[in-house]
Amino acid sequence: MKKTVSEEIKPKRKRSKGYSRVKGHSYEIRIAKELRELGFTGIVTSRSESKRADDNKQDLIDTEQKLPLGIQLKCVQNTPSYFKIREESSINNEDFVLIWNKQEKKEINICSVGEAVIMDKKLFYKLIKKYYL
Repeated sequence: MKKTVSEEIKPKRKRSKGYSRVKGHSYEIRIAKELRELGFTGIVTSRSESKRADDNKQDLIDTEQKLPLGIQLKCVQNTPSYFKIREESSINNEDFVLIWNKQEKKEINICSVGEAVIMDKKLFYKLIKKYYL
């Protein structure tokens, strides 16, 4: 008896080696665009602006210096190692922010299940004090 396509077990699709890299770069472009829409018009990705900044764990740069933060973006499944990444950077610890886009494997693709910002507690207190007081 011949099996139909729906009855056959389909092999899992393998993602190319560049899949994660493209996904991460697209995420950097998206967050840069969102920050520009918020009014930080000088935000660009470090890949387009400075290899040295990119190597320094800084994915976004503010060419107008209105946003005094070092921003690292991660688009990964597992919780990023915030402290390790921060220590590998020369950015002041209190000004280092990690934006994490948590990924989850679905049947075919890897999809976002949410985003979070990880930062130093002193920076968090500084921000809420300015916002709420």
